[in-house]
Amino acid sequence: MGRIVMRLTWGLVIVVGLAGLGALLSSSESPGASENPLAQAERNIPAAPPTYIRASNPNAILATTTPQPSATNTLLPPPTFEPPTSTPAPSEAPSTTPAPTIDVDVSIPGLHGAETPTPTSTPGCVPRADWTLTYTVQFDDTLSAIADRYGTWPDELAEGNCITDKNLIVVGQVLHVPGEGHPQQPEVECVPWEVLTPFDGSVTVPADGAITFNWRGPQAPINLIRIIRPDGSVFERVIELRQNETINLTEHLSQEGMYTWYVYPLGRDFVQVACLEGGPWTFYKPLSSTPTPTVDPSATSGGLSGGGM
Repeated sequence: MGRIVMRLTWGLVIVVGLAGLGALLSSSESPGASENPLAQAERNIPAAPPTYIRASNPNAILATTTPQPSATNTLLPPPTFEPPTSTPAPSEAPSTTPAPTIDVDVSIPGLHGAETPTPTSTPGCVPRADWTLTYTVQFDDTLSAIADRYGTWPDELAEGNCITDKNLIVVGQVLHVPGEGHPQQPEVECVPWEVLTPFDGSVTVPADGAITFNWRGPQAPINLIRIIRPDGSVFERVIELRQNETINLTEHLSQEGMYTWYVYPLGRDFVQVACLEGGPWTFYKPLSSTPTPTVDPSATSGGLSGGGM
């Protein structure tokens, strides 16, 4: 037991001795051997001695001052420039814009029957002397239709009358035409029929008042309008040189129901010409609100003769 204690004591002594030897060796190394060279250089620079400021009493030290680093240049903000104030230019007095004028002088080439002066003739042109027959332009005439009537061509007729524009002639203009006499004009020209009012199948005819019948068809000297009432009775009226007629509903067409009507083209002898009649066309009329007056026998006729009637 005493040996063990002895050994521990010697071990402790040895450890303590080794620790002291290590501390002695480390303290024997030169100071700053393991430091950064820059740190060593800074550490070796001697510090500036302090400056003492004394008061009037030489025995009292007021304060010490430490040298301050020199001031560095500080960048100032850039100067602010104010833009120059623009002087407004003097305003000019507003000028009055003239309003455009409207030209109401309208001239449409090729418009027949317009109220325009006689077309200008070709300078130096003289109408044909061998055409002794003359023709006065009527309403709705064309140079082509006149040329056909007198057996010539529109270009030849225009050249023979010194007309610069063959599409332009005016009512009352006198033309020289070929031939020994005027050809016989047909009294009636058969053209297709067209009903205007009341239109075929109309149901908007008023019960009372008047109704106007309008149509287009052959240009006959006389037209006969025939209206068949719903009960089968007939109303007829002769119309001269017109293609329209106004009839009083209360007096002549007071019945309610479907009416059928025709138009017959007649000659001066009151006989139907070679053209077909127009119709049948129909319309529906309500019952008149006023009593039906006595029908005048002279307003109804049925003795006219002619084909198709």
